[in-house]
Amino acid sequence: MFEESEEQLQKTATFLRLARKRRGWTQQSVANRLQISLDTVKRAERGEPGIKTGTLLTFLALYQRLNAFADVIDPDQDCIGISLANERLPKRVREQKYDRDF
Repeated sequence: MFEESEEQLQKTATFLRLARKRRGWTQQSVANRLQISLDTVKRAERGEPGIKTGTLLTFLALYQRLNAFADVIDPDQDCIGISLANERLPKRVREQKYDRDF
């Protein structure tokens, strides 16, 4: 795992733990609300890398932070991918000789 990924995983774990505590919820009540095991809640709050993406998304939804994740995965925000795609654009475009209008 990349070092940056491990750091973000620990920050995510800290967020999950603090969000739960700030709401005054126990780990068991979060497990019940999300319909997951208590062990999964504990592992997520420790920052273990084996948590499923779907489970993480349900945590974010519970803590009303799912929109922040949507911003992260927005393809229009992929600056490197956009730059690479722009480099591959043709320098010139010729008009097609045949009609593609159906």
